[in-house]
Amino acid sequence: MLVQDVMHTTLTTITPKTTLPQAMRLVQQRGIRHLPVVENGELVGIVSDRDLKRAMASPATSLEVRELNYLLDRLTVAEIMTRAVITIAPMFPVEEAARLMVKEKISALPVTEGGRLVGIVTETDVLELLVKAMGAGEPSSRLDVVLGDHPSALAEAVKAVEGAGATIASIVTLANRAGLKEAVIRVATINPGPAIKALEALGFKVREPWRGP
Repeated sequence: MLVQDVMHTTLTTITPKTTLPQAMRLVQQRGIRHLPVVENGELVGIVSDRDLKRAMASPATSLEVRELNYLLDRLTVAEIMTRAVITIAPMFPVEEAARLMVKEKISALPVTEGGRLVGIVTETDVLELLVKAMGAGEPSSRLDVVLGDHPSALAEAVKAVEGAGATIASIVTLANRAGLKEAVIRVATINPGPAIKALEALGFKVREPWRGP
């Protein structure tokens, strides 16, 4: 799955001259958290709802409401936006977008192509894809199978599950906390008993299955 498959292409953008109240209204009215800042067709920054909230004056200010509004109407996005914007290309895999967001501690990535803004991908988009990839929300059972370090362990586990008559909906492999390779196998049944028995007969350790929804 590529970034272009999950990114949003209907974008709400602003310019560096957009005032803070104008930007905040856009965020609230459209239910979004990030606003790319574009000037002369180029991405020059990004501002988040958190940036806007931080920039707004504290309720403890001694200024009157009229004075406060007067000042805010003269503050522009250019004064608070992030200028060193981390971007990604549409042909990159989604997991690279996720890696960048984790590494940089950000929750959105503008998607650019040839210097032009073509979309945006957020942490919510990545999480929704993970839910789909893991088969969550469908009538199924999840089997956590410890594979160990044998190179053919995954193939043997898959063969055992299918041999028990279970249909595999998804497979994800990762290292557990003990550092052992583990397969998360989701099978399209709420009765994984035969599959578990087949796996255990081959010496695999299977955690207590989760059934859902």
